[in-house]
Amino acid sequence: MAMKEKIAIVGCGPGARECLTIEALSAINGAQAVIGSARLLSLFPDLTAERITVRGYREETIEAIKQHQDRRVALLVTGDPGLASLASAVIEHFGIAACQVLPGVSSVQTAFARVGLSWEGARIISAHASEPASDPNSFANESKVAVLTGNAESVHWIASLAHRLGKEWRIVVAQDLTLADEKVFEVDPEALEQLPQPLRAVILFLRKSGA
Repeated sequence: MAMKEKIAIVGCGPGARECLTIEALSAINGAQAVIGSARLLSLFPDLTAERITVRGYREETIEAIKQHQDRRVALLVTGDPGLASLASAVIEHFGIAACQVLPGVSSVQTAFARVGLSWEGARIISAHASEPASDPNSFANESKVAVLTGNAESVHWIASLAHRLGKEWRIVVAQDLTLADEKVFEVDPEALEQLPQPLRAVILFLRKSGA
């Protein structure tokens, strides 16, 4: 069956509804079916469209879109749809002509804003779904690194990276950004392992001045 409407892939940003763009809210309000995790759907208690809850798995999400492809569909994705997102899988399957990508505020952008630093030139690594393949030795010429967290295994990798980088770096945890329980704080490598799981955070590695 041909797609009658484009799939609106809505980036829900750091977490708070207030961080969604007007364009994104318009797409959600105009949808006949809204697909997303239970947490993202809970941002819209007044939604009149049909709600379809998915757990974020690629195959499950694509199948949910297929079942409603003759309707106006809005897919809610965490963070930035251009970075470690389900958006890539949806575009790969349905084609960019069938999709409308609506990015919003980036969690990485927000994390750097909280510490008052530009994120220009920052290296961004996703440890959201699996342990990154990045070699810690490749960080020698970096001054700013942002790592997106995920499960406990990814936090172990991040802690290992912190130990490898050494004392020349500050480590800032930007946790639950834009939400009521937001926390932004510095830690040492040992404390990273003790953070609660699953951890919804951006961890910034900032080379100390003069290091």
